[in-house]
Formats: sequence, C-alpha cells, structure tokens
Amino acid sequence: MEVRVIVPNNNLGLFHEKIALFYDELGDTIAINGSNNETQGSVEHNLESFSTFRSWINGQELYIDTFKEQFEDTWQGNLNEYHMLSLQEAVDDDVLREYETDESIKTLYSKLSRHGGLEKQNEPKNETERLGFDPYDYQKVAAETWMEKSKGIIAFATGTGKTKTAIYAFDQLMKKEGAKVFLITVPDKTLVEQWSKELLNYWGNLVKCYSENNQWVNQLKNKIDYWKLEPDEPLFIVTTNQTFHGEKFTRQIKKLNKDYVFLADECHRLGTDNLLNSLPSVERRLGLSATPSIYMSEEKTDRLFNYFGGIIAEYSLEKAIEDGKLTQYEYHPVKVRLSDDEMEKYKELTHKIVKMLGNDDENSLEGLSLEAQMLLFKRARIIYGAYDKIIKLESLLDKLKDQRNMLIYCGATSLSEGIAGDDEGNELDQSNTEASKKQIEIVNQMLKGKGILAAQYTKDENGNERQDRIDAFKNGVIDTLVAIKALDEGVDIPEISIGIIMASSGNPREFIQRRGRLLRKSAGKEIAIIYDMVVLGEESEYDGINMTELKRIGEFSKAAKNRNEILDEYQELFDRYLEEKEDE
Repeated sequence: MEVRVIVPNNNLGLFHEKIALFYDELGDTIAINGSNNETQGSVEHNLESFSTFRSWINGQELYIDTFKEQFEDTWQGNLNEYHMLSLQEAVDDDVLREYETDESIKTLYSKLSRHGGLEKQNEPKNETERLGFDPYDYQKVAAETWMEKSKGIIAFATGTGKTKTAIYAFDQLMKKEGAKVFLITVPDKTLVEQWSKELLNYWGNLVKCYSENNQWVNQLKNKIDYWKLEPDEPLFIVTTNQTFHGEKFTRQIKKLNKDYVFLADECHRLGTDNLLNSLPSVERRLGLSATPSIYMSEEKTDRLFNYFGGIIAEYSLEKAIEDGKLTQYEYHPVKVRLSDDEMEKYKELTHKIVKMLGNDDENSLEGLSLEAQMLLFKRARIIYGAYDKIIKLESLLDKLKDQRNMLIYCGATSLSEGIAGDDEGNELDQSNTEASKKQIEIVNQMLKGKGILAAQYTKDENGNERQDRIDAFKNGVIDTLVAIKALDEGVDIPEISIGIIMASSGNPREFIQRRGRLLRKSAGKEIAIIYDMVVLGEESEYDGINMTELKRIGEFSKAAKNRNEILDEYQELFDRYLEEKEDE
C-alpha cells in the first residue's frame, strides 16, 4: 500500500477531498465521492450520504473520467495550493510531529468515543442498563459459580434462560478481566443464527463460522489477526459442532494459543468420540443443556462431565412452572395399537435381538455390533411408524383444525419401515397405498387436505428456509410447523401452544426437549397442550413396548396441570410396568 501526504502551502485549512476509485480485471471502474463521518455520534444520529458511479452505466463514465483526472492531479501533486510528500518524506520533514502522542491506541479510541457522544459519566451503571435485562437470582448464582470455578455445566430446564445466563456471565467476566475471545459451538445452523442475533444485541464483533457463510475462513482469520494486534473489544466466534471439528477451523483457532472462553450449547451433543477427543484444553469452559447426560452411554457422560467439571447449577421444569418462568401445560396421551402385521414383525425382530443379546437389550448401545444396533433401530421404527397414528391424527386434527400455533413432531421413518420389502420378501398388506411413504409426507398431505396452513421444518431445509418458516409461523402466515428432529433443541419459538408428538424415541432427552419447546412464555399464551401418540396394549407381547411408553407418560405427567387425571387412568399400568412408582 502506498500512502502520500498532502500539505497546504500556506498552512491554512486542510485537504478534505474524498475520492475513491476501484478497478476490476476487466477494466470496469467504480468511483466514490464523499464520505460519512464515522464518530459514534454521527453513526448513531446523523443523516449522511456519499455518491457512487459505475463505468458500465450509460452516462456515468463521464463522471468517472472527471474523478480519475482529479485523483491523478492530486496524487502527482499538481495542485496550486498544496504540495505532495511521500510518507517517508513527511516523517523526515517532521510534518506529522504535531500529531505525535504517547497515549495508547485504546486511550485514543476512548477519546474518539467520548467525542462521539459517549461520555464516561453516562456509561451504564448496572446489568439492567448495560445488558437491557435484569438477571434472575438463579441466573446470577449460576454465573457467579462459573466465574469462581472457571468450568461447569448449567442444566436449566428448556426455556428458562440458559443463553441469557451465559451472556450475563460473559459480561461479568469482562467487567472483571477485560475483553475476551468467546468460542461458542452449537449443534446446527439455526442455532448459529439464533446465538448470533442474541449476541449482537450486546456486542458487535462477531463471526459466524458455518457452511452457509462461504467467507467464514477469511473472516475468522482477519478477526483473529486483528484481535491479536488490538485485543480491546470482545470477539465472538459462533460455529456448528461439525465446523468446529474441521481442520480449517482448528487451524485458525490454534493462533489464539488456547486464550479464549469455550461455550458448548446443548453440550450433550458433543458426546461422540471425535468431538470429545477434540475439545479444547482452555481454562474457561461452559456447557449448557437441559439434559446433559449422554443417552445410553455412562462412559461418554463421565468424559463430558469431567471435561466441563460437572453440573454447577440446576433449575428444574417443575420449579420454573411454579415460579411462572414457564407456561403450565396439559398432557393428553393418545392410545395407539399396532396392527397384527406390525406386531408380528415386532415379535420377529425381538426374537432375533434376544437370540443375539439375551434379554438385556435396552441398557446401552455401547459395545453392540452394528448388526445388533440396526435390529434395535429397525424394531423401534415399527413403533415410530405405526399406521394407527395416522388414523388417530386425522381424528385429532378434525378437533383442532381451527387452532393456531401447532407443532407436529413426526418420526424419522417410513410407515411400517423395515416391513415392506425387507430382505425376507415379506410385505405388509396395507389397504392405504401411501403406507410406504414417509410419515411426514402423509402428515403434510393430510394438513393440506384439511386446509391447515403448514410448513415443514427438517434437516432438508437450508438455514434461510428454516428461518423464513419460523418467521412465517411467528407472524401468523402459517398455522402449523411439521418437524422431525430439527426443532428438538434450542430453537426459540415461544408462540407454539399445541404440540402433537407422532413419534418419540426411548431417549428421555428427546421428549424433555420437545416438551420444553412448548412451554416458553408468550403474550396471550395461558397454557400449552401436548398430545402424545403412545403405543399400548393389554396383551403380553406389548410388555416391552408398554414399559418404554409408560416411562414417557410418567415423566410428562409429573409437572402436568392435569396430573391427577392421568394418574387416575394410568396408575395401575404404572404399578405393573414401572420399577419406580409415581409419587402419591
């Protein structure tokens, strides 16, 4: 870069011209004339503008030629009242001495900020003024504990403010120790956008590192390089678990020499060998999750807890509802049965599983062969995709078709998957020719047929499509969202007031997260209603299914407003199938 200094011959006035010229390799030119003042006061309050001209627009090339000539005359020093010096000449001739100072860049920047209208005496005095919210006592205690220990998992119920707690903790840390780099990793693209939007309410220096920002590598490199040069404002790096684990991201982060704060949202999603092995050995670590244990893996749960230093703060769903932080809810199990053919296939798979594993097939997937895991998944999909669920849904939608703000969770399965066209040639004889379609496709068709405005929200939609559908739902353009797993964690849509769960795994984390999705507070929302399709039967072949499904009913009923009604109906089954009886 070449810099020249223009000096007025009579030492009066100053050179205040503002012209910029940009050329591409094809010879196209953009000229800019004028500029905005960039003090804080100007940026926040002034109405300013500058002009641009493009050589490929008819008539504008004449202006560009004029600016080129003007720039060239200036650059060559062909101005009557001014003379031109190289930067070295300006230094040698002491032209710049009057601007010399011993003050640091940070001090000078502070002065510029004050000249822009941000007087020191007007700086926010407390968290409410500085952050725009007043943390609850349980959030303050969690943040203070983390500050003291440097590590920990905050296990608050979904919807009770884990993100706000982290932001408060960040603010307190910087208040004590100065600006920091914060690396935040999340499970998916939607949460990258959600975290970024939230953080930008408080701080401005942020880079989003994920597939839908194709410039993230250069942006991250530049942000880190600048931070190392001038670490005087916080830097936030928000990324997905997948990108976080990648070589391109790791190469840039190494430049920080482990000098950053690491936060993992939905930290249980780090419970794979690859991710657990790549967790950074930084001093400050914070995990957030309503359900931090890793399903069916005590060993990986121990590794995760050891890394983060265990759970340092909890806030239960029951307590949150009692305190008015979450909406009350009613829970309505919808009983479903397997068809004779579905049950026959279920028993057949169970027989194969018992032969392979014995009767202890439900405790852990660790150490199981791929063949055994596939048999378990195949059997579970029969429950997910039971065709009776479609029949029950149609009846339920007739009752709810005038309702708004609905969410329907489908299973990641085809109806009767593993039955139609399996390797033994058996086919399930369904009179409905759509039986082999994915459950979500049939649900979408049913909603359309009933005139219910709905949109699908799954991993198949990109980040922009997902956000558009959330916005359409929040704005009342559509009445219903149909999801598989993409809405299980973190996504903030408090307007949802009716949930229909078509399929649920045996993983408690899944249905706990889904319940939490419905209980966030929203204007005009007095209660949430949850309908849960549960496969139950009185015959002995249902024993294993009943045990799994009743665990979910028992968990959902604990905090439900209609708990007594559920206990009246299901207590006998709880007593028969569950080792841990419901509290009286």
